[in-house]
Amino acid sequence: MKSWGMLAVAAAAITFGSTLAMPDVAVAAEGGVSCGTYAANSKITRSEILARSRTWISARVPYSQSDCFGNKYGAYRTDCSGYVSMAWGLRISYTTHILEQVAHRIDWEDLRPGDALNDRLNHVALFIGWADAAKTRPIVREQAGPDGARPVQRVWSASTARQYVPLRYNGVVDAGGSSETPSDTPVTDKPVVNAGPQISNTAQQQLEIYARAADGTIITNFHKTSRWNGWQQLGPELFAGDPVALMNPETKIVEVFARGSDDKIYRRTDGKWVALGDTPVAGEPVLSWNDKTKAVEVLARGADGLLQRFTDKWAPVGDRKIEGNPAVSDKDVYARSADGKLVKWDGEKWQDQGATLIVSDPSVAVDQVFVRTASGSVEQYAAGVWKSLGGKGTGAPSAVFNTTTGSIDVVQLGEGGIVEHARATSGGFTTWAKLGNTKVSEAPTAMYHAQTKTIEVFARTDDGKLIRRFYKEKAGWSQWALLSDRGIS
Repeated sequence: MKSWGMLAVAAAAITFGSTLAMPDVAVAAEGGVSCGTYAANSKITRSEILARSRTWISARVPYSQSDCFGNKYGAYRTDCSGYVSMAWGLRISYTTHILEQVAHRIDWEDLRPGDALNDRLNHVALFIGWADAAKTRPIVREQAGPDGARPVQRVWSASTARQYVPLRYNGVVDAGGSSETPSDTPVTDKPVVNAGPQISNTAQQQLEIYARAADGTIITNFHKTSRWNGWQQLGPELFAGDPVALMNPETKIVEVFARGSDDKIYRRTDGKWVALGDTPVAGEPVLSWNDKTKAVEVLARGADGLLQRFTDKWAPVGDRKIEGNPAVSDKDVYARSADGKLVKWDGEKWQDQGATLIVSDPSVAVDQVFVRTASGSVEQYAAGVWKSLGGKGTGAPSAVFNTTTGSIDVVQLGEGGIVEHARATSGGFTTWAKLGNTKVSEAPTAMYHAQTKTIEVFARTDDGKLIRRFYKEKAGWSQWALLSDRGIS
């Protein structure tokens, strides 16, 4: 039998966090914590698997095939299969080659959070969910090399995923005690339409934009096939804030909201603007779709600094004061607290997401949060881990999940008033690149347009005109184009 040190040397030729086939024994690490040996493989729920896997991400455990890491869940080898062994609560640190001793193969369509994707000769990762409705690009958590790399959650491409075999741990049980109880697998592009000043109207197969004109009225425009239809005014009423919209996936009707000159939130209904109660707010409306109540929920920062939510009436969300406007990701709400921290409302309470101080509103794509710090850099936050994406700019970054590529695209207002773009993929984060030399006056916004499979970027020029640029895979970036000569506020 080879010594552990010799095996570690041989591992240098294996890429992407592979684990050499090791005998079914526990091995002590060189110069580190000894790997644990436990009485039996655990019976464990999916929520416990996900909770255990998050601890190594939070601790930023460095990858190594010759070391172990210990916490309250035990001590396991710090490579890909050691990570899965820890998450599943196995009695030792298994290897990719022998994981099927404690797991069985399943169909791709049956994958659920806490299962695994295994290439027995190379690598294994935990399955978290799907990044596309077609179920081709999995969201995974993995401890992948090279040495020193930290565990991450990211999206694999379809071609990468198909090199792996779906596995289910034999000891997994659901809350009711059955190992076969159906559970929902998250899908990021299910038919809940995006919300914002620009939306993909899947019912009408068109790109729609909403804006506040220079005179304070709300105007709209849409793009179908090859041209813009032209600006249309939505009534004579004057507004203090910019509009946002969301296509109701039940009625297929686009609902538009904006903050009026009296600081009340108004909704466009049956061709007229109707106030949502008498509560004045200080922030702009942020929309989300509640799949349980089948209704659009509206969030806005109140005059007292507390976040307010409107369902059938306004009600405060917790007792923590916030700044700016929040961002919604599924059931979680992220915001910038009054003391400059990223905080998350988990349905019961506000929680600090570390001590990093931020100066912008958050932007969320999948489960990744992007904010700006006082130094001007963009910071990425996910699963308890902060990562600097560098760059230097102003205003809030805008992040969007690209279901075509399985990547997250981020745009920002860079130095000199130039829009910059970067992309997060399974291979890491690209450097910031300028999108032309056109100067803009405020931070751009980005969205994914389902019909054309494009990333759409919008910005306002110094003279108040709205411009657009888009990205299509293989074709690349278009040039900046002026929507019209009409000025927006």
